[in-house]
Parts: sequence; C-alpha cells; structure tokens
Amino acid sequence: MTAIRAISPQALKHRLAQVRPGAAPELASAPELALLDVAEEGEYGLGHLLWAASTPYSRLELLVPPLVPRLACPLVLVDHGDGIAAVAARRLAALGYRELAVLEGGTPAWAAAGGELFHGVYVPGKAFGEWLEHSHATPAISADELLRLRAAGVALQVLDPRTPAEHALRHVPGALSCPGGELLHRFRDLVPQADTLVVLACGGRTRGIVGAQTLISAGVPNRVVALADGCHGWQLAGHALESGDAAPMVSPSAAAAAFGREHAQRLAQQSGTPEITAAVLAAWREAGDRTTYVFDVRSAEEYAAGHLAGARWAAGGQLLQASDRWMATLGARVVLVDDDGVRAHQIAHWLRALGWPAAVLAGGLAAAREAGLPCVSGPAAAAENGARDADAAARVQLELAVGRRSGLPELSPAQAATRLQAGARAWCLDGSADFLRAHPPGARWANRARLQAVVAEARAGTELLLFSADAAAAHLAGLDLAEQAPAGRIAVVAGGLRAWERAGLPLHMPDAAEAERLLPPAQRVDVLYWAHDRRRGNHQAMRAYLDWERQLLAQLARDGERFFLAGGAGSADAAATAGCSPAAAAGSTAPSTGLSPFTSPQARRPRT
Repeated sequence: MTAIRAISPQALKHRLAQVRPGAAPELASAPELALLDVAEEGEYGLGHLLWAASTPYSRLELLVPPLVPRLACPLVLVDHGDGIAAVAARRLAALGYRELAVLEGGTPAWAAAGGELFHGVYVPGKAFGEWLEHSHATPAISADELLRLRAAGVALQVLDPRTPAEHALRHVPGALSCPGGELLHRFRDLVPQADTLVVLACGGRTRGIVGAQTLISAGVPNRVVALADGCHGWQLAGHALESGDAAPMVSPSAAAAAFGREHAQRLAQQSGTPEITAAVLAAWREAGDRTTYVFDVRSAEEYAAGHLAGARWAAGGQLLQASDRWMATLGARVVLVDDDGVRAHQIAHWLRALGWPAAVLAGGLAAAREAGLPCVSGPAAAAENGARDADAAARVQLELAVGRRSGLPELSPAQAATRLQAGARAWCLDGSADFLRAHPPGARWANRARLQAVVAEARAGTELLLFSADAAAAHLAGLDLAEQAPAGRIAVVAGGLRAWERAGLPLHMPDAAEAERLLPPAQRVDVLYWAHDRRRGNHQAMRAYLDWERQLLAQLARDGERFFLAGGAGSADAAATAGCSPAAAAGSTAPSTGLSPFTSPQARRPRT
C-alpha cells in the first residue's frame, strides 16, 4: 500500500527550488515533482500556487494520467483547507502512483508561511508574457494609433494569434487568423511585403506580446508591434470588434516554408534548443526513469492524418499560453515534433525560457517513420469543433484518460427513463455549466467533492441514477458514493447524457433566470465568474482583468520565480524586472481601476 505523507509549506518551497533551478534548463537528469491543486476550478482561480496544475477532484482520475504519466514521479497534492487532498491521494494511490504527499493546511497554510497565491488561470503563461514584454521591451501601439495609421494609408496587417474559434467570435476588424504556433510557418504568405507593419492582436495581452516578440526575435524584416491590451484595449477605446470565421489554413508556399525555416533557426541558435534523434527519443521513452512529454505542434488536421504514437496534440500557441494544462511534472523533458522544425523550434524557444527542458525531434515525423517508430492516425481529441460562446472558445480543454469504473451497475437510457418515472432521482455530475445547458427533467446537480445531499438521499433509500456526458465522471462520483452509502440503490446511466439525447429522451434547458435559481453562483465552485463579463463587453471587468495581467510581474518577483533569457544569458530574476514596461505604459488604454476581479466564493456573482 502506498504511504501518503504530509509535507510542510517550508519543505515544499525547498522541493520546488530544486526542480525550478536558477539556471538554464538542460536535458540531463534532474529531480522531478508534480504539483496538483485538487480544488474545483472556481476555487483554484481564487488563489493557487504558481506551478500547481488544476486537477479538480471531480475529474481527478481522468485528468492526472496525461499530466503525470510516470507512476514513480513524486506528487504533492494541494487543497484549499478542506481536506479533499487526502481523499484525492487515496484515489491516485489506487491508480498506482507510488510517492504521494499532501500539503499541510493547503493554500491557507502556504499563504500564512509567506508563499504567494496567484489568482486566475494559465498563470505561468500569463506571467511569462508580462516578463517577456519587460525583458525584451516588446513594442506596442494603441488602438487609436492603429486607426490613425490605417487612415493615413500606412501598409499594415493585423494578425490574430488566438485559436480560429476565438477569432471567429470576435476580433479587430481586418485581422487575419494565424494561431500563435503557426506564425513563422505562415508569415510570408500572410505578409508578403517587408515594408508592411505587422500588428499582433489577441484578446488581452499575452498572446499578442508573445507573438510579436516571436517575430522580432526571429528577425523578420517587417516592423512588428503588439496591439496594446488586444481586443479589450480596442473596445475600451470605444471601437467595435467584428466576427467571422477564419479562412481555412492551407499548406504554406515553398517561399513561406523556406522563410520559416530560416527564421526558426535564428530562434534555435538564440536559445540553444537541441535537436535529438528518433533513436534518442525512443531510448528516453523506453527507460522510464524520467518523464518525457512528446507533443505534436502541427495543426489538428495534420495530426489526424498521421502522428507519432503516444504524442499528444498541442497547438503551439496554446501550449505556451496554458502549459500547465498539458504538463504537471516539473523537471520533465519536453520533445516537440512537427514536419520541418519551424513550429517545433519556435515553441521550444519560449518553453525553454519558461524553464522547461525542451528539445526538437530532428527530421520531424518523417525521421520517426524512417527510424521505425510506430505512427498512427486519428483525430486530436482536443481539436476545436466550434464554440458556443467566447468562454468556451478560450477554454483549454484537453483529452481525458480513461478513468476508474465505480463498480456500480449501469442502466440503458430507456431503463433509466422508466426508473425516473417510477420515482428515482437523477443526479448530474458534469460541470455546472453543462448541467444548466441541458439535463433530464427533474435532475439535480452535484459536485463529486460535495456529495452530502446525494449521500443523504441514498441513505434514505431513494434510488439514484447518475448522469455525466459520457458516464466517466458519473463513475468517479460512484466510487465515493459506494463508500459513503454502501447500501444505496445507485446506478450509472450507460453512455451518459449523450446516449440519453441520442435516444430521443427529453431534456430540460433552463433560461438564464431559472438557471440562477437552480444553481446560485455561490454554489458553482467549478466556475470562476470574473472571467465571464470581460468577454461580454463589461468595461470594468476588462480593466480589472488587464490590471491583473500587468501586476503578475510584481507578484512573480515576490514569489522569487525566475524565467530565462534566450541566448545563454542565464536567468533573469523577476525581482529585477518588476514594474510596467515603457511599451505597455505608453500603449495601455486601460488605466488601473484599483479593483480586484476576484471575490470570495460567497460573494461571486456574475455582473449584469
């Protein structure tokens, strides 16, 4: 049986210093540590350790295997003082993880010991963008200046480095969609003239800064700037956004491909990114003594047509933006795969600056095939299939591992419908947003970490039917219910809500007013409300969000965290770079509000 121990905040700080050293990242052997925050996403967003990956207990066994693929990797689990980390540790021990620890007292104890708690999501990537702008003096222009240049007839092109789904919903007028990881790969086709001013415009700040600095560091001949504060800055200046799907991506021309290779090599030389052979990669994966993440950074369509077996798809710009959604094992090696090295070297350049020991597979997928490494075809599970709204488009949702089945019996949708008519109770265990979008009539929502009402009904003898989108999350909750109400009459609906809908059975879709009555915001612990209104035109929320992004640099300094300058210059202490860059100060259209976009769980309510 796996022993689960406690670790103090002081001891954890020491361990983190070992896996986040103050030197350039290398591929040689290094200590590893996975840091997992098992609170629900709304709680996580209200304050977490910088490098803690969000792995909510409600979906724990579905999320952890891809994030921590090596069972011998040491794991530290963090909760928010409610004791759920100890429960999560038992679940992970059952999956075979062998070295588990729980942070004593959770995030409250960490803060009491002088540790920083970071609000929001994708914080490492967001903080890195702020550091990058300051350390490289990335230039920016305001929305009004962009309009003035257009009116003056200046040749310019706006590029949107977000995902095509985000671009389609709203973007700066005239912007072309070019996801961040594709910038060098497609640049010359999108911007054929060297005298064209290139403006990178994302939703807020991060991807615009990273995209602009990518092109500048790669040495493209054009003048390149970021749009200060992105789409938010555009709206705050009183200008309207437009919507519309991006043009389908096609293979770059021969001239664009050659341009991309030349300029990606400049980045590789600056960062010293190594290339490894297929034989080395195979040996690393076979050895199993250290975690090696392998990511295919081509498009979802290219990945689906054929990829290295075991490689996960990661759109490069999103991997930089939300590295903690793909990787939780600090100190792990990262190997990037593409076809010609352009996209892989571009992303590896900045991953190494983030502190990840990244390398590129020499010769890409073709070299892997020639070396006899197994390759497969099939769609990327995280590929976009259209987004219902801006929040869904901006969310990084990855493929899930197969979770543990609960051992509870399963009923077909037709059988479940008959039981519900006879008085059984339906409980939905997916996210609260999914529940409010559609659920079986009369169903109630529960979160796996808070099953008290479900347990009470089971112990009272009520027959319970558990729903989730595909039954996976329902089975996870079933593990807990089987322990807490062993005599209960509980079953899982086979195939979940998707099978229920395919069978033509009724669904209830509440309107906004009913949704708030069914689930008041304070009960929705899986939702971070402050992120919603800024995408719905609320100017106060936009300003608060931009304030939060800008202050991350100073918070990074207080945490003692370091990123790394490219080109072998060693590490740059965030304490030496705290403050706002001249470019940001000159271009910002969002003066500080003095308001925090975060509130306590009890006070969280969506603005109207």
